[in-house]
Amino acid sequence: MSRSFLAFLTFCLVLVLATGGVVWYVGPTLAGIVVDASRRENPYYLFQLLPEAAVAQTPEDPSFRARFAALAAEDGAELVWQAGSVEVIEGSVLLDVAGAQMLRFPTGAGLVQMFTGTSYRGLREGFGALPVRHLGSAGAPPDISAGAAGLVVLYRVDEAAPADPLGEPGASGWLKLLPDHGGRLAWNAAVDPIRGEDDWNRVALLQFPDALSAQRWFEDPATVTERAIAARYLDDMTVLLVEPSAVVSR
Repeated sequence: MSRSFLAFLTFCLVLVLATGGVVWYVGPTLAGIVVDASRRENPYYLFQLLPEAAVAQTPEDPSFRARFAALAAEDGAELVWQAGSVEVIEGSVLLDVAGAQMLRFPTGAGLVQMFTGTSYRGLREGFGALPVRHLGSAGAPPDISAGAAGLVVLYRVDEAAPADPLGEPGASGWLKLLPDHGGRLAWNAAVDPIRGEDDWNRVALLQFPDALSAQRWFEDPATVTERAIAARYLDDMTVLLVEPSAVVSR
């Protein structure tokens, strides 16, 4: 860890104890990482939803997505998963999302360092005010298969929800018939917005052999019924159909 970042951490801690100013400066999620040793010192995942303008590129002009991944790599991050095409199949039709990716930072401190650095600010300014949605998680490592299509499920769980509101694959709830369609739960974790005011607090990634299998599971009458039952505990659900992803092995 660099001396400059250690100095930044010390500065942030003083602000938290004295005035809480760091929350105003970096936002509640990044401030929480700074003061929480577990998140600060252990691997941390960044899940991003990218608008069309963030994935468009030419050989001479790399996309925001590519430049962001390269910048994150300078702080030790690695690309874990990247979707191909993305289609919103449930949720607001106004949601501008054409790409999705997940990066793993060796520590939460590395993520804070990147988001508070001048290089990131320069990248943002260079591309204008792109509506990129950054969601952070200290959840369990994902188990993602290369070349698999999938569904990304973003949702908010209310306080009265059961421990597994989506159910258990092959056993209960919305995910009960997942194995019957060749699907599996690759990741299901709590998330916090890094920037912005997104209402989602959980993300699940379901993977299938192909996009058609994913759609058949999603449209299965029994699945639709269980989805309606689960809706008692879930808010702001958005479901994205993603084509085969590119995965970088760790």
